[in-house]
Amino acid sequence: MAIEQIKMIKEVESKAEEMRKQSNAEVKQIAADAEKEAARILEEAKQAADEAYKATLSKAESEAQVSYDEVIQKAEKECSEILNGAEKNLESAVSIIVGRIVK
Repeated sequence: MAIEQIKMIKEVESKAEEMRKQSNAEVKQIAADAEKEAARILEEAKQAADEAYKATLSKAESEAQVSYDEVIQKAEKECSEILNGAEKNLESAVSIIVGRIVK
């Protein structure tokens, strides 16, 4: 009877050791899976941030181009007005100079 109990105890200890080893293996696998999932999530976040950056940059460039075009149009209009005024003044200046030379 004592031999049977010793055998039973050894069998239970063996099963307990096997369960412990299996649990450790499962824990390692769960940790490895979690690391892979974390790396995947991090990569997705990086890609999303990169896409958001590119979209924001593109929008800012478009807005800047619109502002630039408006400034250029305004400057061209002002230059045209100045040129027209100068042409009018040129005729007047030529008349004055010719008038002084002819006198």
